[in-house]
Amino acid sequence: MPARIRRSLPAHPDLEQQRTLAKELLRAYRARDPEAMGRVHAELPDKPSIVLADAQYVLAREYGFASWNELRAHIESVRSEVHPPLDRMRSALSKRDAAAVRRLLEAHPELRALVDEPIFPFDSPALVHVAGQDDPDLIDVLLDFGADPNRRSGWWAGGFHPLHAARGAVAERLMAAGAVPDACAAANLDRADLLARMLDENPGRVNERGGDGQTPLHFARSRAVVDLLLDAGADPDARDVDHRATPAQWMLERTRGAGRYELARYLVERGATPDIFLAAALGLTGRLRELVEADPSVLELRTHQGPYGEFPPSSFHIYTWTIGQNRSPLEVAEQFEQTAAADVLRAFATPRQRFLAACAGGNANDAHALLGDHPGLRHELRSEDQRVLADAAWAGRSAAVELMLELGLDPAVPGPGTGTALHCAAWVGAADCVSAVLGDPRGRALIAARDAAHGSTPLGWCRHGSQHCGNPRADHATVARLLLEAGAQADPGEASAAVRAVIDRWRRG
Repeated sequence: MPARIRRSLPAHPDLEQQRTLAKELLRAYRARDPEAMGRVHAELPDKPSIVLADAQYVLAREYGFASWNELRAHIESVRSEVHPPLDRMRSALSKRDAAAVRRLLEAHPELRALVDEPIFPFDSPALVHVAGQDDPDLIDVLLDFGADPNRRSGWWAGGFHPLHAARGAVAERLMAAGAVPDACAAANLDRADLLARMLDENPGRVNERGGDGQTPLHFARSRAVVDLLLDAGADPDARDVDHRATPAQWMLERTRGAGRYELARYLVERGATPDIFLAAALGLTGRLRELVEADPSVLELRTHQGPYGEFPPSSFHIYTWTIGQNRSPLEVAEQFEQTAAADVLRAFATPRQRFLAACAGGNANDAHALLGDHPGLRHELRSEDQRVLADAAWAGRSAAVELMLELGLDPAVPGPGTGTALHCAAWVGAADCVSAVLGDPRGRALIAARDAAHGSTPLGWCRHGSQHCGNPRADHATVARLLLEAGAQADPGEASAAVRAVIDRWRRG
């Protein structure tokens, strides 16, 4: 006998969303929620307790299907009609679902014909796109279906070879399949022996250009490789083509001691020239003093802005990624916990510069002390100064967001991507920051605001961010709930399964 339909599937059903709903039903049943218990007992009257498979069965029956497998088959059928195979391939690769990638390639000859085409971000073929993900299973699937282990991306500034990103087991699989490392790949793989042979055969390869137009020194991962390249004549201040940045600038990774941070310091010891930001991040107090005494205006520089901003065609200096957006030298010294360097910069900085750094760092004592000593300081702030609030929201720094709202900074001033502070916090799934902004009347008024670049609301940024931002601490489902409770329109659109579940529940009332 067919099941009676008591629920309606969304127009574009998602299997992950349904799995989430089943888990929620199971939790509610175990918490003895009356509604959940009634739903379960309507389908399984003789079950004193249930497991996840039972909750999935109940959900499927409510949709009018005989079983969970029948519901799953229906959803997969609908998705195959709505979403082209290439879109599903991209989704499976982003989820690192090797089994799904294999099924798609087996079922769709047109996908197999595209396996080496530059259809992924930065004009990358599939192997280049996934080579840095440390997932040998994905590599094996693509190789099984004919992916060329030497096919480079078509990026304008210089193509990436799969071995420019691969390490460990992934690199071994690629080389076993015939991938041939160039000088940049040998540096990335930390193969000083291989690199030495290349340079013996052709010394000019020390200046070889790889992905983004980087040199082998940009890819170096050890002192041995740095020494080998510098002794062979590599320029420690060579700049890549895409981001106009030196090897040492590429090696910073937002926090002191992370990644290749110590290698950046070693490059400076070996002759690389540090600018104001590199000197701040590495704590080079003498160099900082020289730079500021020679030109105090360097304290006004910010990453992602001015000479560190956009280059044609639409590229930014590497500091946008290795340090972060819109950071001043003083903020960078504090970010990298370089206390002595921060003291040097603070001695030269104006009260406005010190105040902005205190705000960005969430340092309430310093910010209030500066306002006490300089009562007119708030009025000295320029409109572009106030984007530090949106930048803090983008970085998920809730203490800084709360402080700046308390001090009267404007949450509507656009920051990254022309989004307000509410947009930025929603994009990264920073629920604490969203809650702080919504707790301020000026922030709550932004609930329907649309950014200038995309014409999207904070909830739209939340939906998009739930799929693409990559923040490991993100809680986009909670952000969506907070925005809806504050009055956001539950408009349809692509989103993660968890966010769609929140929106669907809200729309059902």
